[in-house]
Amino acid sequence: MKKYNLLALLISAILTICITTSCGTCKTEKESFALTQNTPFTVKNTYFQKWVAGIKKGGSGLNIYATIDEISEGVIMKEFYFRGNSIEVKSSKDPVFVGYYKNNINKDVIMDSNSTNEAANTPPKISPFKLENNEAVLSYEYNNIMYYHKISDIEEKQIIAYPSSTPNNKL
Repeated sequence: MKKYNLLALLISAILTICITTSCGTCKTEKESFALTQNTPFTVKNTYFQKWVAGIKKGGSGLNIYATIDEISEGVIMKEFYFRGNSIEVKSSKDPVFVGYYKNNINKDVIMDSNSTNEAANTPPKISPFKLENNEAVLSYEYNNIMYYHKISDIEEKQIIAYPSSTPNNKL
């Protein structure tokens, strides 16, 4: 009887080790987020600009801009990873692509003894890359494959301070 218990324990241990080491989802971040050097486009100019709202609770944030030329057909710009954040890429005026980031300092967070209610909280999208303050990674999809390209020496332009307005435009 002891032989069977020992054999069952040994088989369980071997199976557990095999499953965890061969699991496809256990890839390291380096394998999942490999940076590419050759891109199907050319990044000409990249800069970012912080902004603050002129009204109470208007917030603050930053916008990141990239002038991208010679884009091959089938390329879809996805996200900027900049200063620890993931920012969705929007196309403004061709060939300028922009990402808008708003600081969520006053964001309402649900704190409840019922964990189901807390599940409504959305976790922040955090960058998987370790970057300097003047570096970003641009993710893009090309032929249904996701790629990541590092952009260095991003210029910081002067902050935009939006003017405040009076309530209902009354003076």
